[in-house]
Amino acid sequence: MKKLLSLLLFCFLCNFAYSKDPGEKTFLVIFDKSELKENKSTAAFIELSLMGIFQTRSYSGNSDAAILVKIPNSTMDKCQLGEFTVRLNKNETLSLNEIAFQIIDLNESKEVYQELLASFEEKTQKIKKAERAVKSAPAP
Repeated sequence: MKKLLSLLLFCFLCNFAYSKDPGEKTFLVIFDKSELKENKSTAAFIELSLMGIFQTRSYSGNSDAAILVKIPNSTMDKCQLGEFTVRLNKNETLSLNEIAFQIIDLNESKEVYQELLASFEEKTQKIKKAERAVKSAPAP
């Protein structure tokens, strides 16, 4: 009985120690410049609404405006991020989904990219093996 109890305690501690930490999630929020101009707002002004909650960085220039949002230790997805209310200008507030052109989960995109890369490498290895087999086969 004592051994069983100590085994259960050991398993519980191992499970607790190796539990999966959700880690940091990174989102890219892209805005349409013409829509921001129409609402008399900027990505930097919208960033101020998120800055107190998350680590953010806004980008603007010749292309569309964007905000990079880093959320530490979270299982939040892009739909939940889109529900946040942000201030567009002094008088107007909207949910992020309503003003953002697109919200991209960069962690999810990275996983998809890794899967595509692995499948591509697998295909190229099969092609190389087939080419070697053809080259090594004797010609009639």
